[in-house]
Amino acid sequence: MWDPSKYVAIDCEMVGLGPGGLESGLARCSIVDYNGRVIYDKFIKPDGRITNFRTAVSGIRPSDMDTALSYRIAREEILKIIEGKTIVGHDPRSDFRVLKADISKYEIRDTSSCRLLITKANLKTDRRASLKILCNNLLGKRIQDSHRGHSSVEDANAAMELFKLVDRTWERRLSEGYKVEIVNRFENRDRY
Repeated sequence: MWDPSKYVAIDCEMVGLGPGGLESGLARCSIVDYNGRVIYDKFIKPDGRITNFRTAVSGIRPSDMDTALSYRIAREEILKIIEGKTIVGHDPRSDFRVLKADISKYEIRDTSSCRLLITKANLKTDRRASLKILCNNLLGKRIQDSHRGHSSVEDANAAMELFKLVDRTWERRLSEGYKVEIVNRFENRDRY
């Protein structure tokens, strides 16, 4: 039985921590439901000193940290929301890394490596597809074009919209036990 309430899409924005800003710290997390309604969107003070806001990509500014939630509290809230859900994301590995959560414990639908989407978009690649290109080719939408940086709400919604283009086929194939091809050959597990 199809149950859209079991799906949420997540996207996180990171800032640079430590010397040279090379370590990533969680600075914003957005979660949307199957219908694209925002159920979580908060700025987060990462553990550690921010040395690079990465504003051109992250969209995070120093003023966003003035009222940001502590990492510990935010992480607890986020993990509670996604518990028991099927997580839709666009290459969510880095999101789970900054959440310090084991991605293998979750049902993941990674739109960046979904062969159904890549084929539908007429992309000839054996690598992960960019969210921007998939949205342009399949949804006729331009995203991530702002000079203000990315929006985690926009990216989470985009991943969910892409998922919805193939959701029933994807889930049917998984339920039928297909060993479904993924495009990233460096993964340890079969995920579609």
